[in-house]
This record gives sequence, structure tokens and C-alpha cells, in this order.
Amino acid sequence: MTVFGKWMGLALCVWLSACGTGSALVTMSSFDEVPVGASSSEVVELLGEPYAIRKKSDGTVEYEYIERITAGVRNFEERHYFLIFKEDRLVSRRVKSSSPPGYRFDSYEMQTTDNQTTF
Repeated sequence: MTVFGKWMGLALCVWLSACGTGSALVTMSSFDEVPVGASSSEVVELLGEPYAIRKKSDGTVEYEYIERITAGVRNFEERHYFLIFKEDRLVSRRVKSSSPPGYRFDSYEMQTTDNQTTF
């Protein structure tokens, strides 16, 4: 095998392993498919590992998943999916959506000279 072939084989292995390490993408439709009453292991099987797990003072456990909706390179909307478990059973679900404020600067425009005027 040539040196080029070895490097290509190595690059292919790295690329394939990188493809397999991503977490499952949670969407509104996949979130809707999770039935109330499901166990935490069933939820992880359906949606993947959560972004965060929080234990509440009332004994419940909250799983949080995040979906980022982009338009081009910008985050257009962000959805936080919350699943509440009591005694390892899903008892409540909710979604919190947010959009970035319109006044946020565009770093690309700040780096270009197209928008600058000469004095």
C-alpha cells in the first residue's frame, strides 16, 4: 500500500468516526412522539442523551434538550425542550422558544469594508 493510500485510509477512518459521534437531533416532531408515562431510559433511547439533567427540590428530575434552528450561519430560533420525571416516569413536557434580538450586531458586516464610508 502506498503512503497516499495509508493517509487516505486514515482520513476516511477519522471522517467516519466523526460522523458517528454526534448526538441525536431533537425536533418538535420527535419531541411530540415521546409519550407521557415513558421511563427515562425510553426517552434517552428515543431522543438521545439530554443537554442537561437537573434534580429539583420536590424530587422530580428535569431533562433539557436544545434545538437550534439556523438560517444560513445565524441562529434564527432556539427551542428548549423540557421533560419532567417523577419516580422515573415522564409526567410533564414543555417547550420554550426564543429568538435572538434584532439589534444584535453582525460580526461579518463589522469585518468588511463594504459598509464603511470614507471621510
